[in-house]
Amino acid sequence: MTDSAVADQADSDRPTRRALFGAGVIGAALAMAGSRSASAATTGLSEGDASLVGFAISLELTARDLYDAAIEAGATGQVWDVMREQHESYAQRLAGIIGVSANTRNDDVYDALVGGFRGATSQAAFDLENVAAATHTELLGVVTHTVLAGAIASIAAMESRHATVLADVAGMGDDLDALFLNTATPVSPPEA
Repeated sequence: MTDSAVADQADSDRPTRRALFGAGVIGAALAMAGSRSASAATTGLSEGDASLVGFAISLELTARDLYDAAIEAGATGQVWDVMREQHESYAQRLAGIIGVSANTRNDDVYDALVGGFRGATSQAAFDLENVAAATHTELLGVVTHTVLAGAIASIAAMESRHATVLADVAGMGDDLDALFLNTATPVSPPEA
């Protein structure tokens, strides 16, 4: 089965626990946003939030570059290009919210993971998406800017869906734990 056929099949299986998880993450972010003071959205970005969003942007650019490495190593199929473009757009979205340029990846994370992507393995991509979703979920607990919290929640939900597609591409489509559980350890942001 080709990567595009797998991705098409995964699209037809959307009503999963991961989709429900994504809806729950977005709902939680909206609830948190509603409970914060209105002044948080009007007074700008705190130093802590600026550091956290810079970290999130660098993680997304790292994911983009890892997919580039897989493509350069010979990975074929639309799934690789789509994942690459998604991560690029997430970085641009976050950068646009705070008015900065999205131009720096996390070299430590890149160096640690690039070997798996140069092997063009869907397992490496599956692991990355779970780490990214877990990392963004952790960021939701500390970001105070309401618009950023909403954007990060939607990114976490999408990366969770990415992991579901990649689990199927990696041959784990029948493994319910792989499809529905994320046990990845999040990447920790640098101390602000």
